[in-house]
Amino acid sequence: MIYLFLSGVVLLLGTLACNLFVKRWPKTMAVLMGLFGAVTAVGLAGFLFERLSGGRAEFLHPWAFLLLAVPFAVLLAHTLFRGAFARRIAYPLTHLMVEQASLRVLFTRWGPLSLYTLALVLMVTALARPVTVDRTVLPPTEGIDIMLVMDVSASMQKQDFYPNRFVAAQQTALRFISKRFNDRIGLVAFAKEAMLQAPLTLDHDALQEYISSLYLGVVDPNYTAIGDALGVAANHLKDSKAKSKIIILLTDGDSNAGTIAPQLAAKAAGAYGIRVYTVGTASAPGDGLYSSTEDEINEGLMMEIANVTGGKFYRAKNEAELTKIYDTINELEKTQFAPSSTVDRSDCYHPFLLLALACVLAAFVLEKLFLIKVP
Repeated sequence: MIYLFLSGVVLLLGTLACNLFVKRWPKTMAVLMGLFGAVTAVGLAGFLFERLSGGRAEFLHPWAFLLLAVPFAVLLAHTLFRGAFARRIAYPLTHLMVEQASLRVLFTRWGPLSLYTLALVLMVTALARPVTVDRTVLPPTEGIDIMLVMDVSASMQKQDFYPNRFVAAQQTALRFISKRFNDRIGLVAFAKEAMLQAPLTLDHDALQEYISSLYLGVVDPNYTAIGDALGVAANHLKDSKAKSKIIILLTDGDSNAGTIAPQLAAKAAGAYGIRVYTVGTASAPGDGLYSSTEDEINEGLMMEIANVTGGKFYRAKNEAELTKIYDTINELEKTQFAPSSTVDRSDCYHPFLLLALACVLAAFVLEKLFLIKVP
């Protein structure tokens, strides 16, 4: 439509320029100026229609609007050269008659012609084939599958993070998910036991609701079963066909419960091609008012789990560092793919054709039955 609009502008400017030098055919020049002005107006209307619809509607054959030159040319010619279209009978003393300009006379003269012209415009619009457009962005066929493994033991309520470790972990995980548009993400919560809270999914809104509704005490909070948590997450990832599979394990303590040793669970994860990023969330001893007197995190175990699987260990001492760690993992595990989409187009020219037929029928009835003109 933008090209039709620009073409109309160029033709209109050309006609205006010619009108400055050619004074012999003023009515003809007026017809051309009106014609190209109409094409410009239609092109602008179509362009604004497509823009205001936000890309949800378009014309498949916009050049069909050039056919509007026919009805506009006829209408303008009928207006400017009305004598050539009228049948005349010589009456004596016609110079003494005063031409009536009542509403009925004007409607008789212009009503049917306007309806026929509108019908032609609607038919041309239907020929331009207006369609509604529905675009759907397709997820990548091979992305990254991510399992978030979150500690929900009692120690996560300590306030060396603001407002506490657990809430800081929740908020950071939510921000991380919001940046992974095309990856499947799942959730495992653990303390004394490990529970799959959400399977791998692309429905990130639902996953964020699961994380937001998570609370300390959803399982027995008095112990920390890191090995079991890794086992549950790895078991859920092992059959994944994704090009990359990772686990982000967040905890603030040492493994002191469970039936699976963390080292064994890490080796199993590595055998399935799963990388484990371990994140320790606890401030250093004596680091602040709410810090513990001794280090709660077994950094040696966390490093071993990460190294066995090809991942990395990170230590967060406050909520800002925790956010930075998740941002770092987000950059390390990027999904590279060419975005694709499907476009569904639905024809919507039928109303224009029906309106055009209605206009033709109305004009015919008015002309033949109600607005009969006697020469």
